[in-house]
Amino acid sequence: MNSDQHSHSPPEEDYTNSGRLRRRARRWWRHPLVGYMMAFPLVALALIVPTIEAFWHINNYFIGALCFVATAIVGLLWGVGPALFTIILSVLALDFFIIPPIYNFTFYRPANFISLLPFIIAQLFILFLIVLRERDHQRIQAAEKEARKRARELAINNQALQESNAKLERMDQLKDLFISQASHELKTPITTIRGQVQIARRRLATQQTLPEPLAPLPGQLEKVEAQTSRLHALVDDLLDLSSFQSKQLPLRLSLCDLNRLCQNVAEDQIALSGCRIEMDLPPSPLLLQADCERLSQVLTNLLTNAIKYSPSEAGICLCLRQEQAQVLLEVHNTGSHIPQEQQEHIFEPFYRAPGAQASSKKGWGLGLAISKEIVERHGGRLWVESSEEKGTTFFVSLPSPSTATETVG
Repeated sequence: MNSDQHSHSPPEEDYTNSGRLRRRARRWWRHPLVGYMMAFPLVALALIVPTIEAFWHINNYFIGALCFVATAIVGLLWGVGPALFTIILSVLALDFFIIPPIYNFTFYRPANFISLLPFIIAQLFILFLIVLRERDHQRIQAAEKEARKRARELAINNQALQESNAKLERMDQLKDLFISQASHELKTPITTIRGQVQIARRRLATQQTLPEPLAPLPGQLEKVEAQTSRLHALVDDLLDLSSFQSKQLPLRLSLCDLNRLCQNVAEDQIALSGCRIEMDLPPSPLLLQADCERLSQVLTNLLTNAIKYSPSEAGICLCLRQEQAQVLLEVHNTGSHIPQEQQEHIFEPFYRAPGAQASSKKGWGLGLAISKEIVERHGGRLWVESSEEKGTTFFVSLPSPSTATETVG
């Protein structure tokens, strides 16, 4: 058991126990035994008026009226048992003290019993009403008990949920801290390895001929540099994703010409891949208050994916246009389409569609997740539409300068 449970459970038990003791102390007088005892003085008080009337020879046809009050009081406060005892005590007291011949029990005689019968029936009717009330009272008590039980369970579940949320938040913070520190620690040795490999390659390039055992070395060093470059890119992606998700990496907003940005990124990708990219751009600059470097990263990720998963002879289409209060960027390719059930997951970190996993193209599954974070930080939206007939198109919608909400970090 953790320290939080130690600190919370005992006070709750003490509070519950103390409340229970206070309720018991307040209701000791509601015990049925007290009701049996109170029946005697209440019946005695009910007989004072008939006794005075009998002493003054006043005829009263409702001599037991106050006994109904005594039965009702006992029944309401102490329940059915004491109320039934009060009825019996009332009948005996009336027969012994009020109904002639006094100081004798004659209720068992038919004539006297018939004279007491209306009184007994009325008392039993009151008892019946008390039984109904007692049943309803027990139902209400059971409902209140169940409600208190549910409330306690809800409070316990709520506390457990809060503790679980706190643990998840701490774990998420530790995860972000670990990724950040690990990424920074990894970048130093990776950069050192890349630097040493590049130096070795340049030195080998100065040699006109190499001994036969060293002949494969340039090719091996080229592979080492390529793999260290991929590892360096992965570390950068992890660091970017963690920083964006934790809101620790502010956007550097400035006046950005999306028209020029699309041209530059597309030309770089054409030079690197040799792929044909058709551009449909507006004739005039399209200015937007945004982080140009991060938007360039988004467009690079989208074009790289389009080139990677399209046939070599297929072309890529890049379209940019202004639509009312938003700027819409489209990257279209005619490669294999993305099924609907996979479209919901491709923007998740480390997710790669089964077709991408089976292909020879390498990837980490982080590019789209990072791009989505960047676009959403700009107040925009990133989504995909794909079909076998039309191919796959990624859309980036960004708010116009008048609706942008980010501030320069």
